[in-house]
Amino acid sequence: MFLKVQNFTENHFMKSLIKTPKRLLVILFIGVTALLIVPLRAQVKILSLDEAVTLALENNRELQISKLESEKNDQSVREAWGNAMPSISFSSNFTHSFQTAQFFPRSFGNPGATGFQGITLSGVNSANAGITLQQPLYRGVVYAAISAADIFATLSQKGVEATMAQTITDVKKSYYDVLIVQEQLKLIDQSIARYELALNDTRGLFRQGLASDLDTLRAYVALENLRPSRIKAETGIDIALTVLKTKIGISATDNISLSDSLQENGLQAPIAFEEAYATALSERPEVEQLKLQVDASEALIDAEFSNHLPTLDAFAQFQTLTLTDNFEFSKYNFISQYSLGIQLNVPIFNGFKTDAKVQKAEIEKKQSETRFENLKELIRAEVRVSLSGVQESRKRILSQLKTVQSAERSYEITRSRRQQGLVSLLEVSDAELALAQAKGNYLQAVYDFLIAKANLDKALGVATKFAKSESKK
Repeated sequence: MFLKVQNFTENHFMKSLIKTPKRLLVILFIGVTALLIVPLRAQVKILSLDEAVTLALENNRELQISKLESEKNDQSVREAWGNAMPSISFSSNFTHSFQTAQFFPRSFGNPGATGFQGITLSGVNSANAGITLQQPLYRGVVYAAISAADIFATLSQKGVEATMAQTITDVKKSYYDVLIVQEQLKLIDQSIARYELALNDTRGLFRQGLASDLDTLRAYVALENLRPSRIKAETGIDIALTVLKTKIGISATDNISLSDSLQENGLQAPIAFEEAYATALSERPEVEQLKLQVDASEALIDAEFSNHLPTLDAFAQFQTLTLTDNFEFSKYNFISQYSLGIQLNVPIFNGFKTDAKVQKAEIEKKQSETRFENLKELIRAEVRVSLSGVQESRKRILSQLKTVQSAERSYEITRSRRQQGLVSLLEVSDAELALAQAKGNYLQAVYDFLIAKANLDKALGVATKFAKSESKK
């Protein structure tokens, strides 16, 4: 009976498939597509630190805004030059009057006349067209504006370089933020593994009568107390990766994995302060920016002062006009006129507005000079702090290397003695805590060193050099 039911079911299933081939094809297509799409979605992009920086220089939105600002200032230079070039304009109009125009000159031929005699002009339709060419011969404000526009264009380019340097520094820091949280997670997992060993050792000793149930309970609680820290570290990795993706300029849904590790890249002693400060002043784009800002302020002073000076323009004009009573455009007779001229405009008094603008420009120049001096002091402090950070973290790394080795040896000895029942669980916990703390301190020292090195690279202008080399590729 069971075989009959099974055969009936199989036959019915095969017949249903034969009757619905289209449905079968659709199911197969969906299944194959799903198998192809899922691996594609699961693909992970492997990123080194240099690759992350390169992507940021291509995709970072703040950097793109800075580049667009530079392009906008380039167009301002073209606009300034346009004011020195000739301008050509064409104008025309057509007018239809519903009655003929009349003029009333005073009659001088009849001494007794008391009114006006009207003169009627024939033609209710009038049309005219003309072309005017105007060429500035001398306008001081135009040439001062050209000089200022050139300076601002260079200024904006230096702003792009400064933004690139800041982007590189931010990406490096975000990359290191991900690495340290990942390493912290590894440390927590190592601690969990050691506490699990301690719990197993305690249970073994308990079965031998060498440990109490209270020791087992303490070992279990110590192990479970690490679980929340692990959850927090996992969340921290997600947050750090999201920040890094934003800095790089890629989608937050992209899966990325970092190929570099959190390790010091050489612990050579940093350069002397005076040498570092001189390098920063020569390489930092912000220094050149404020120098150009002072030059731009001088150009603005010249531009405002030129409003005191006369302007001289040359112009040429061609005009044609007609007057008629009908709409037969093909029969219109046009009269042409040509003219050339020079226009001189001499400013005499404008309510002291020009003087006020000149004074404002001079004040802005003093502000720029003060900002420049302040920037040099800020760079001096930034270089000193960055050097101190590198030196301090370097010393901590060298110190913690020995501490980690000693803590590992102490833990191994303590655990071995615990397995023999010679020490208490508390001593094992202390050894484990000392080892975890030593590794954590070493990890933090490496992270602080890399962050301080990134800050020093920015302070010295090294990041700017890297950005320029990448932009030329």
